Amino acid sequence: MTTSIIPDLLAVVGATATGKTVLSVESALALDGEVVNGDSRLFYRGMNVATARPTQDEMKGVPHHLMDFLDPNDEYSLASYVKRARTLIYEITVRGKLPILVGGTGQYIWALIEGWEVPEIEPDAQLRAELELKLGSEGVESLADELTQIAPAVAANTDLLNPRRVIRAIERVRSNPSGDVVNNRQKARDEPFNAHIIGLTVERSVLHQRVLDRLDNMLANGWVKEIESLLAAGYSTDDRALSGIGYRQMIAHLGGEYDLDEAVRLTAVATNRLIRHQNNWFKQDDPRIDWVDMTDDPEEGAKSAIEAAKTWRR
Repeated sequence: MTTSIIPDLLAVVGATATGKTVLSVESALALDGEVVNGDSRLFYRGMNVATARPTQDEMKGVPHHLMDFLDPNDEYSLASYVKRARTLIYEITVRGKLPILVGGTGQYIWALIEGWEVPEIEPDAQLRAELELKLGSEGVESLADELTQIAPAVAANTDLLNPRRVIRAIERVRSNPSGDVVNNRQKARDEPFNAHIIGLTVERSVLHQRVLDRLDNMLANGWVKEIESLLAAGYSTDDRALSGIGYRQMIAHLGGEYDLDEAVRLTAVATNRLIRHQNNWFKQDDPRIDWVDMTDDPEEGAKSAIEAAKTWRR
C-alpha cells in the first residue's frame, strides 16, 4: 500500500500471561484505538479456550483485527500476515484511530515494527512429504537437529517442539539457503511506523503461578470439550494450528497416551518454555521497549503505561 502517512503505532508486547490483553483494551479506550492481533495462536476459528482468546466482555467493544479468520488446517505465512497487518494499520490510521499491535509472537511483531521484507515462499510438497516421513519415524527431535545444523540462527528463533513450525522453517531454509532472507529479517532502511513499544514483565515465580491459574481456568471453561469438537470436525495435530501448546498435549491425553493431570503438567512445561522463547525476542535491555512491571500492582502499571503513551502521542 503506497501512502505518505507514517502512522503512529502503539505496540504492547511481552510473554504469555503478563497482562497484554487488559492493557491493550484499556489503552484503546483511553487513546481511541483499535487492536491488531500479533499472536499467531489467535488466527484460527474454533480455538478459543486453549489460546486464552479474549472474550467479548474482555474486549469491551474495542475492535480487534486479525483474530478468528482462518480454519485450523489453513496455511498462513509470515509474508501474508505482514502484508495484511500493514494494510490494516494504515486503514485504522486513515479512520483517525490509533492502531495498537498486541502479541507475544516476536517474529510477527518485529516484522511489522522493523519493516521486514518477507518473501512469499511456496510450500515444497516433495520436501514436506520427506520431512513428514522423518517426523513419523524419528520424531521432532530429529527435525530440530537438522534445522539446527543447517541454520542455527533460524533454529534459535523457532519453537523446536512444534513439528509444523520446524518443518516450515526447514522449507524456508532449503528454498533459499543464503542471505538474511532465510531469517525473514531483511529490514527496511526506514522503519514504516512511528512506534512506541510497551513491554510487560512479571516476576518469574508469579508468572509461573499465573500460568497454572490460566490452565485451571481453561479446564473450567471447556478446554477438553473444545478439543473434542475440533477432533470430531476432522482436525488433528497434522494441522498446523492443532500442533500448538495446549492442543497436542490434550489430544495425546484423549488418545490415551497419559492422564489429564499429565496433560496439564506438560502444557505448563511447554508454556514456560514458550515464555523463555518469547523473552529472547523481547529483551530487557532493548532500548526501544518501555518496560512496565505488572507483578505487584497490574492496575497501577497499566495506568503508568497509558500515561506514557499519551505523552508519546503529543
